[in-house]
Formats: sequence, C-alpha cells, structure tokens
Amino acid sequence: MNLRVLAFALSTASLLTLQAKEQPVTSKVSAAKVFLSGAQVSRTASASITAGSTTLIFTGLSQNIDAQSIQVNGKGGFSILSVNHRINYLSESPKKKEIEDLETKIKKLEKDWAFEKAMQDVWVNEEQLLNKNSSIGGQQNGVTAAQLLAVNDYVRERLKATKTNWLLQQEKMAELGKEADKLRAQLAQYQAEQPQPTSEIVVEIDAPVEVAASFTLTYFVGNAGWTPAYDLRAKNTSDPIELLMKAQVVNSTGEAWEKVDLSLSSGNPTLGGNMPTLSAWVLQQPYTIQTVSTRGRKDKAMMDDVPQAAPRSQMESAGAELRYEDMDVSIEVANTVVYNTTTVEFAIDAPFSVPADGMAHTVAVKTHKVPALFKHYCTPKLDKDAFLYARTTGWEDLNLIPGQANVFFEGTYVGQSFLNVQSTSDTLDVSLGRDKGVVVERIRRKSTNDKAVIGGKRTINVGFDINVRNTKGSAIDIEVRDQHPLSPRSEIKVELKEKGDASVNEQTGQLTWNIRVEPKSTKKLGFAYQVEHPKDIPVVVE
Repeated sequence: MNLRVLAFALSTASLLTLQAKEQPVTSKVSAAKVFLSGAQVSRTASASITAGSTTLIFTGLSQNIDAQSIQVNGKGGFSILSVNHRINYLSESPKKKEIEDLETKIKKLEKDWAFEKAMQDVWVNEEQLLNKNSSIGGQQNGVTAAQLLAVNDYVRERLKATKTNWLLQQEKMAELGKEADKLRAQLAQYQAEQPQPTSEIVVEIDAPVEVAASFTLTYFVGNAGWTPAYDLRAKNTSDPIELLMKAQVVNSTGEAWEKVDLSLSSGNPTLGGNMPTLSAWVLQQPYTIQTVSTRGRKDKAMMDDVPQAAPRSQMESAGAELRYEDMDVSIEVANTVVYNTTTVEFAIDAPFSVPADGMAHTVAVKTHKVPALFKHYCTPKLDKDAFLYARTTGWEDLNLIPGQANVFFEGTYVGQSFLNVQSTSDTLDVSLGRDKGVVVERIRRKSTNDKAVIGGKRTINVGFDINVRNTKGSAIDIEVRDQHPLSPRSEIKVELKEKGDASVNEQTGQLTWNIRVEPKSTKKLGFAYQVEHPKDIPVVVE
C-alpha cells in the first residue's frame, strides 16, 4: 500500500515538474523576405533554459503560417528534440473593457429609444380616440352652441398636446439614435482591432545543464506580397531618363514588422515549381474545323498595325538612325541586389517598418539613369496630336518587373503607362504623352472631277495633304502614319496614285513618313489614291 502511494506521489510530482518546465518565449520579427505573393518571416528570441527537458512555446505568431515551412535553429549547449505548430484561439482583445462598456451604453440607449417610441405610440392612440369621439349629442337631442364650442376647444387643446408631445418624442428618438450610432461606430472599430487567433510554435529541447540559448525561427506566410511600381521622369529630350523602381508592400499577416531587415524577391512560391507535362490529346466527335480566308488575314493584319490613340509599343522606325551602340548606360542602384539562380532579390539597406494593416506601403528600391532616343509619332487620321516616345535598349540588365509607371515630362505629370518588360523586343518604348508643341493638320484635297462615271463604273479620286509644324525651339524626329484603303473584292479596284516619299506596306495599306522638322518650321506631306467600283455597289472611300 505504501509503495502505491509513493508511486502515485512520484508520478504527480513528475507531471507537476513537466508542467512547470513549459516555458513561454517572446520573439521579435527581425527580417522579412517578401515575395510577389507571400513572405518568409524570420524571428529571433533568447531564453534561459534549465537542465533537463523543456517545452518552449513561441507565442503571438501569425495564424497564417505554413506549418510545413517552419524552421527552428538554436545556439547553445542543448538539443532540439521536436518542433510542432498549433493555433491559439483564446487570445483576448486588449480593449476588452472598453468593448464591454460600449455594449452596456448601447443597450441603455436602445432601451431609452424603445421607451420614447412607446410614448409616441400613446400620443398617436389618443389622437385616434379624439378623432373617433369628436361628435357629440345624438339623433334625439342636439347640443347648444356653448356646448359645441367647449367640445371643440377641448379637442383642439388635446390634439395640440398630442402633436406637440409626439414631436418631442421624435426629437428625443433622433438624439438617442445619433448617440447610439456613434457608439456603434466606435464599437465596430474596437472589434476590428480584436486580435485574430494566433499561431504557436512548440519546441521540445533537452539540455544537460542550465544554459542561455538563442533561437531563430523562419516560416512562410501567405497574406503578404509586393507589387512593383515606377516613377519615370524625363527632364527634356537630351538628358537621360530617370527611372525609380518602387515597391508597394502589403502586410496582412496579423503581425507587424517593426524596423526589420526587408528584402524583396521576384519569386512567387505559391505558383509551384513543377513543370507541367503533356497528356495524350484525343479529338472528340463531333468537331469542326474553321478556315480563315487570305483576305481576312490581310484585313486583320492591317487593323493590327494601325494605332488607335497612340503608336504601338513595338515599332520599327524605317529610315530613322537609331544608334544605341554609341551610348553608355549608367545605372544608379540605391539598394543591394542579389542575383539567385532563378530570382532576383532587392535588399533594402535601412530597417523598414510595415504594419499589419493590409494597406500598401511604398518603399524605394533602386534608381536607374538610362539614355534614350526621343521620337514623335502621329496618326492624324485618328488623332491629330503628336505623341512623344522615349525609346531605350539595355533594359534587360535592369532586372525590372512589369508594373504601372507614373510618367513625368519636363516636371509635369503626363499620366500612367504600363512598363511591359516581358516583351521579346530589345527596345523598350515609353509614351511621354501628347506634345502640344507639334501641330499636325490633315486636309482633304479638293478636286473638280473626283467622281466620274464611265459606263457602269464609277471612278473616285481622293487625296490628302498633311502639314506638320514644329513650334518648339529644337528640331524633332517624327513618324507620321496614314493609310489608303484595300479592295475587299475583285470588282473594286484601288490604286495608290501618289505616296509622297512614304514607305508603303502593300499588305495593310499603311503609309509611313519618317521626317525631321527643324525648329519653327513646317513640313508638307501628301498622298492620293483612286477607287474604281461598279456604280450599283456603294463604297465608302475615306
């Protein structure tokens, strides 16, 4: 019997000892590597460990931790036996008392509002009773004038009282409602600030003697990321372009990053790293095969090559002397760049803070100065304004990521552009907006015999003059684009009569002039074409 009591006492003491050696540890975020989607967070902590087995509980971590990504490294004379992950759902709001007080006040206001509404209903009921019982006397007996006057005075005073008190109750209800709405708004803010369930990392260690230990924890969280953004500034058409790369960093992990070593990676772990494989492809019945006519392909090519509001980004400038090989590209890097096998990392040199508010926080990454060639483009048939473009090569070495760019020219914001650095072209074109210093006119030529009918055929002659005036103080290079129509069928014939030194694309009908216009001068261009068609077939020729 004594042995059993002794064994029970020893086992109880052992359990108490184990519970006593479960030790919570506070850690601090020291570094964050932010991917395009997700982030790898590093935490540091230190603890004094007694001899024997100890369970360390690293508390207050993000609930969005990927348990498979957890790594724990320690320094000291001890061994790490196991690492586990769990969720703590028992975290209380730091404003618990404030929330309870607000809820009590709101309930009282709601009760007062309900009382005022009930009193308002009482006045409404009295008014209804007065209206129903306002008639006096009966069928057999009448009333005197004095009696009628007294009844009318009484009913009037009571109706006045009911209306007045109803309005007073309405005012009280409105005031109570406003006060309750304010308290509800404050309550909603406090409730939004309530902590979400947190993660805990449980580490079992064993130490032969008491030791001072330090730990580094790393793990991946999904509720974070960064988006590239750019400021593109061109002072004039002779100085290099200044390209500032920025990062919009978002932290929704539930844990704030206070003055951490921040780095930005071009990788995205959420996409997976396995290459897809092809499976056998068996056609299913029924299926149809669609054919496209040659004429349809030509029309599509013509439409693709014609710009809408501005020239396309991939432009071949025929006749323009673009000598990038004579330029030296100088790059100013504001932060450290680390080149990995498949990704690029931008390390921010100064400690940076990103609160866990889900808002985008901007951090400057690096600045480039890149020489560029500036050229104007205009399609006066669609838009008479000239668009200034900066064209640069060598951007492949800048490690850029596609993103929106705020464009500034001569100190003025001109709009947004998308920096598409995934193009296979070796030239990166950036629009600097409309240049009002270049005036372009497109005027239809007048002709006395532009429409002639011979037999069953109608012949129409159409011509246009294009005037390009440079009002600026320096010469410009400009590419002007126009087009002549293409014949949709054999009965309709189109002939280009005058091309005015333009290069002509026979497949699309596009005419292109690459000209240089000196300061304060005007260049004249022009072209003409002839359309012959059966007079019973209507044709739009311009």
